[in-house]
Amino acid sequence: MVTDIAFRDELEVFRKEEQVAQQYFFAWLQIRTELAADEKLLDRINDTPLFWITAHHALLLAAFVALGRVFDQRSRHNVDVLLKMARNNKAIFTQDALRARKIREGVTPVFAAEYVLGKYEASDADFRALRGEVAKRRRVYEELFRDVRDKIFAHKELSDRDEMNALLGRATIDELKSLFGFLHALHEALWELLFNGRRPILCLPDFELPTRPRTPSHSDAPGEIVARDVATFFDKLMAPARAGA
Repeated sequence: MVTDIAFRDELEVFRKEEQVAQQYFFAWLQIRTELAADEKLLDRINDTPLFWITAHHALLLAAFVALGRVFDQRSRHNVDVLLKMARNNKAIFTQDALRARKIREGVTPVFAAEYVLGKYEASDADFRALRGEVAKRRRVYEELFRDVRDKIFAHKELSDRDEMNALLGRATIDELKSLFGFLHALHEALWELLFNGRRPILCLPDFELPTRPRTPSHSDAPGEIVARDVATFFDKLMAPARAGA
């Protein structure tokens, strides 16, 4: 029997993996977007081209490697391990278990008893549905992205530029954004189930990349935050030139 603490720790491993993958990818994407939109910025960046080529490549490499760890069924920590742990230990998600967690967090027994009234208790059907959603995304990962990760970034199986470009050409930005959105939504659903007794419904985010002005929100995903940071950095870098334009 796995304890709720052990599941919480596994969920935290998953959170870190899916969030760092998001951060790497959206930092890469925002740099690409900024440079494509501003010729003067591109000229400025070309003062130090090797650094930016290195950083740009490293971000994309890191995003693919981190995404691979999430889906790699051979690793100790991956999305399947997480869901199997949840499915095989449904007692973690009962009202009694939630009440005990709340008391452990420091609330009074009376408050905890009132809090759990009407809270959701997960069933086999919930975890079958989540596994089905994971299986859909795994097929996308395996068809479009696994070979990019394995043959270009994790292992140097390909050196021919045309072969590499053919693989990379299949790895569309929209599909990657969708994968990262799904993983983020899965973490949020399991976290809410564990800590607040809410039914695990996937609320897929529509990532809002920086538009100006952009007001930060506490609900921003890590990918949105890092994209905004990239935009802010370039705005400050170019502020003197833009002021004199």
